Amino acid sequence: MTLNFRISIQFYPIFLGIILTATTGSFAQHKANSNGNSLKQSIALIDSAFQHNNAEDFNKLVPIKGVQDFYASVVEEKIKKLSGKSKIILVSKDSALVFLSGILLYGNSGDETNYAANYTGIYKFERVAGSWSLKSRIEIDRLNQIKKHRLGINIIPGKSITVKDTLTIDINDSYGFATRLNHTAKLKKLTLNGAETEFSFDAGLLLLKARRKNGQTLILEYSINVEREETDKNSAYFGDAYGHLRNQYFWHPFFSFSSPNDRADFSLYCTIPKAYYLATSLPQKETVIGGSRIVEAKSLNPTFGLSIYYDKDWEVNTFRKDHIDLVVYATKDFLPEKRALYAEFSKSYDTLQKHFGKPIGNYLGIVQDRSNTDGWKNRSNSIVVAGVKGSTLITDKPNPRATFGHEVAHGWTNPTGPATNFLTEGWATYAESILLASVYGDSITTTFFKSQKQNYFNGKFDGKSSLWEDYSNSGVSYAKGAWLFYILSHQLGKKHLSTAMTNFIQSGDQSIKSFTSHLSAVAQSDMKPFLNSWLKSKEIPVLEILQSGNSIKILQAGDLFLFPLEFKIRLKDGTYLTKTINMQTKEQTLTISEGVIESFIVDPGSKLLFTMK
Repeated sequence: MTLNFRISIQFYPIFLGIILTATTGSFAQHKANSNGNSLKQSIALIDSAFQHNNAEDFNKLVPIKGVQDFYASVVEEKIKKLSGKSKIILVSKDSALVFLSGILLYGNSGDETNYAANYTGIYKFERVAGSWSLKSRIEIDRLNQIKKHRLGINIIPGKSITVKDTLTIDINDSYGFATRLNHTAKLKKLTLNGAETEFSFDAGLLLLKARRKNGQTLILEYSINVEREETDKNSAYFGDAYGHLRNQYFWHPFFSFSSPNDRADFSLYCTIPKAYYLATSLPQKETVIGGSRIVEAKSLNPTFGLSIYYDKDWEVNTFRKDHIDLVVYATKDFLPEKRALYAEFSKSYDTLQKHFGKPIGNYLGIVQDRSNTDGWKNRSNSIVVAGVKGSTLITDKPNPRATFGHEVAHGWTNPTGPATNFLTEGWATYAESILLASVYGDSITTTFFKSQKQNYFNGKFDGKSSLWEDYSNSGVSYAKGAWLFYILSHQLGKKHLSTAMTNFIQSGDQSIKSFTSHLSAVAQSDMKPFLNSWLKSKEIPVLEILQSGNSIKILQAGDLFLFPLEFKIRLKDGTYLTKTINMQTKEQTLTISEGVIESFIVDPGSKLLFTMK
């Protein structure tokens, strides 16, 4: 799901973390150069520009388009912001690494941390002709890896969470090690390999000075006073009767939502008063000892950001389907009724397994979140989250949807890296079309994708978002992503696409590179040029089609896409032809020799996502 900025801002105290005084060596300050601005002066200018609302001035200092776009949206929405305490990490001749930070006063510390990540980070500066300027951004996960978490968690409903996280990490970057963590976390202890180490923590980024070595042990102990704001329960809410922490709250450290380098093995030991039930987003078991309910959870496969939910009034019901445990955490009056949920899960599971083999795990939790409105809200690791009540499981009208099956389908993919949300949300939306066809017949598929095309335009994604860079899950991956799978089903054939997906799912490597390789294997040709044209463009094809005599000229405006384009042609003698041209360039011509063209229909089977000029 996506988060939207609000003009009405509620202010919360912000814990901007612990910033240690700079010392000599790798965290050394750099002295001013008499012929130009010093590094400190350059940083001060950026810090000042961040707090003001002049995008033109900010863009001159920060020439990175993604950061500029983020800043422009913040200025447009008039979001209050504060720069943090910057840090010079490393200076080497005429280049330097710098920690820049800034926070938005958005209202919920999880959302603030999430959005701050668009700016707060590590940047490379260069000195030219005596003056320092920012040149590029360093991804914090480029050489480092989080391999394990051992989390000890104590939850005080309505108040706070206390965490001890023992991480196993590989550090191979010159800057040290950095990870995202909720910016209000109150750090009580930090050790690396059993010893205290120099660190900075500001605006949701924890930065450690550390030597390069694999298999290091980082121990963090901290607490977070969790919000209980009644008008903003999205990212986190700790009420007296129920509450939750979503992964986007960054209540434990990880890099990002699509990094391949923080997919880690998790083990959790959670305590909460026994009056409450607790659901983590991992397979779990529980015991009651004295006045505490103890939940132990463990990941079956490497995963990332976890979610936690608790509720006084839940019942816990477990159903078994083949090797899968379906566990429902919900109150007695939750709808759909629990056995109806199991029946729909079984049908969805059987249909998808028939086409794509077994899912990745052996556990699925259905978790009721009473802080939310009705409906199927999201999937987090091994759980599907519903609101106070669920919604329709599957329907053919007014627009066909298999909303519950969409969440079930997420059990088949767990991708990382570029195009992550294409392989999660695009895939799950495409899976809906298969589930719908199994109930209502194949004819519903055209109607479904017609509605997804409308969703693409209604969402105003055209020209703004690509599937390749949709790291924040803007929404484009649902409609355009599903359409790309649909186009592939026609280009390769449904059976070949199923074979490719089955091999991809079972391969253990769910990167876009692996996906492309498996598609190419079944297609017996290189699918990378085709895929990249759809994944990397922020548009969809814009076609202009001109007829002259017995020739049909097809022109592509904007970006070049590769695709097969079908025509149904009526000749003047009353006969019909079906012709397909493989678009490889921005201008191609289809010439007919069988007779004289009277009329034609472009894409008669509605197999392609495009618009006409």
